[in-house]
Amino acid sequence: MRIRKRAGSALFVVAASAMAIGLGATTALATSATLTVKVAGGGAYAAVSAKTVLTDNGVSVTCTSSKASGTIPTRIYTNATTPVTVGTSAKLSFGGCTGPLGAVTVKVNALPYKVRVDSRTNSSGQTDGMVSGANTSVSMTGCSFKVTGSAPGFYSNSKHTLTLTPTLPVKPPLNKAQLTISGVSGCAGLVNNGDHPTYKSTYKVSRNIVIKAS
Repeated sequence: MRIRKRAGSALFVVAASAMAIGLGATTALATSATLTVKVAGGGAYAAVSAKTVLTDNGVSVTCTSSKASGTIPTRIYTNATTPVTVGTSAKLSFGGCTGPLGAVTVKVNALPYKVRVDSRTNSSGQTDGMVSGANTSVSMTGCSFKVTGSAPGFYSNSKHTLTLTPTLPVKPPLNKAQLTISGVSGCAGLVNNGDHPTYKSTYKVSRNIVIKAS
């Protein structure tokens, strides 16, 4: 009986060790993806959007204007770990924002945010990416909360647009990007801590930046 117990214990230890090694290998593979990213036509840019929509549990905050500016320099990033940071958004603002409870104020915190590449470029010249480091405070009558994290999206070379959306052209993305709500005050249960809202908007970039990732 003792021999069987020892054998069983030994097998359990071996199995646990193998599982740990396997999980470690999976994690390493998930975090060690690399891309070579070539950025042409880069430099200081301005970007504008005529509409932004932040949605959580079917409730939306819509803004009729948003402006951003920063730098995406011309550069080659060789075998860089994803997501590859290619630029920054140093200024960001929102205007004409409304929600289910009326007018909404959106305060942008902790700039600059990072503009990052997260996939190979497809045959249509589209590349998955994200804007990370997002940190905004949203407030309206009887409701306030913070939104932090990374907003997924993609850049289009032909249109020179950055579209922020969870629906990406290159699937699956190499890394997960999501926004998270915290610091909820009021809101009548419409918005809750820990929610992951979606953000949708298309920004027209002033420069003819071309991004090619492989």
